[in-house]
Amino acid sequence: MDVFDEVDDAALTDRCAAMTSVQRRHAATLALWRLRAPLLMLRLDPEWGLHRTVVERVFGTMVLAPRDEESRRAYTEAVAEMVSTPFFTDPMEGELDNVIAEVQVEAIAELDMWNVLDELSVEEVERIIRRPREVSGRLDSSSQDSMWDHPAHRAHERYLATALGQGRGADFGYHSACNLAAEAACHDVVLALPPTASLLGTAAGRGALALCEAFSAELVSTLAWQHNLGH
Repeated sequence: MDVFDEVDDAALTDRCAAMTSVQRRHAATLALWRLRAPLLMLRLDPEWGLHRTVVERVFGTMVLAPRDEESRRAYTEAVAEMVSTPFFTDPMEGELDNVIAEVQVEAIAELDMWNVLDELSVEEVERIIRRPREVSGRLDSSSQDSMWDHPAHRAHERYLATALGQGRGADFGYHSACNLAAEAACHDVVLALPPTASLLGTAAGRGALALCEAFSAELVSTLAWQHNLGH
């Protein structure tokens, strides 16, 4: 699947509608995994009372077998610990003052939505999948508008030149192109997984998680760079 040619809303709707409920859950999990590293590798606001080990525990239970009772119990306990923190019980008001916190709050909000819903609808999965698209687009825009070159801008340019040389969309920045490539690869994996398989239960599923983790780590590098520039 090549989503560089299928990034409009109708194409994403059709793709999600063609998935089973388990496949939609996997697709949403992988989309969230592409926002995981900013929560685990960058400092969380102490006033949120949300330690990264709590977030990591929730992510860990998300990839267990979806129909297994023990997995569901572990997941429920991890979620209960997360939502008992001040981030959820006493949310802060006002605008966030840095780009890292903005992305972290968006990721946590989607993580919470994934938690609440037993079966994700087409619309809900679409929204979650769009989140890393939106984050990527904003980071690309900020990087392009910056007075300073991204530390890895030459590598980014080489990647885009290769992607564009394969006809993969001239209007995308580096992070957007990488996210869409990961999204397409993940959807191919999700559609091919056995109906009862967990993402950790197959080599393809583990590979998709690793791909998303690598993309997520690149977000961390750009977020840290932009934060240091005062974004």
